[in-house]
Amino acid sequence: MLYNCHTHTKYSHDSAAEPAAMCDAAANAGLSGLLISDHCDCEYADHTDFFSMFQSCEKECAALKKRCKDLRVHFGIELGDPVYNADFAKKIVKACDFDAVLLSVHAVRLRGFDMPFSLIDFGDKNDAFILSYLIQYFNDVLYTVQTAPDFDVLCHLTVPLRYITLKYGKKADVHTYYPVIAQILGALAARGKALEINTSALAYENGFLMPDKEIAAMFLTLGGRYFTVGSDAHKPENVAFGLNEAAKMLKSLGVKDACCFDKRKIITYPL
Repeated sequence: MLYNCHTHTKYSHDSAAEPAAMCDAAANAGLSGLLISDHCDCEYADHTDFFSMFQSCEKECAALKKRCKDLRVHFGIELGDPVYNADFAKKIVKACDFDAVLLSVHAVRLRGFDMPFSLIDFGDKNDAFILSYLIQYFNDVLYTVQTAPDFDVLCHLTVPLRYITLKYGKKADVHTYYPVIAQILGALAARGKALEINTSALAYENGFLMPDKEIAAMFLTLGGRYFTVGSDAHKPENVAFGLNEAAKMLKSLGVKDACCFDKRKIITYPL
């Protein structure tokens, strides 16, 4: 009984997947529920019609909720980088009847490198740059968690490492950033929000969960209660990828249930 609380469809700039195909794949994989949570990176709000996009997605999800008898379909949004356009972030969250709002940071406020980190070539960057980049990333996440007015889940906390260490083979010790990570997790716990265990980095050699077991344990120690699991799938074939590994890790920490969301309300289910 697992709910994938992070997936993307053709309503995201980096996916061509049909929502119906994602739901069919989830049902065939034996999942109990699926959250369609397409990208909304706020720095692009001035030249992207996110309002029309999510209204169209909402209609498709409403039809799929009725059609899918053995799968609970949820409609969400991955709200990226709200610090770049806070007014827009407030408006888009209220524009549709979302089941869940995921929060993420994709573009770090570092002069000259404030584009999404997926577009940065870290292969030619030295250790000093990587250190400063990750310090700024985690500080941006902290600020975002502290100031974002409306969200439910913090996504893929350690996601830059998927690029820096796994894609480009550069060294980065996440323990260096534990002081600010602890602040992030404490703020998240204090607000009663969920921490996502994202499985997408498992696709790489020597891949890992994001965040890993040690950081998940830190969240519990700091008063965190809620976890979601998500594959961050952009294709139907990846819709259930790694979810069992994420559940196994949580259970090894004594976590007995994960959560999903319906109409912005937390629903827990046993792992």
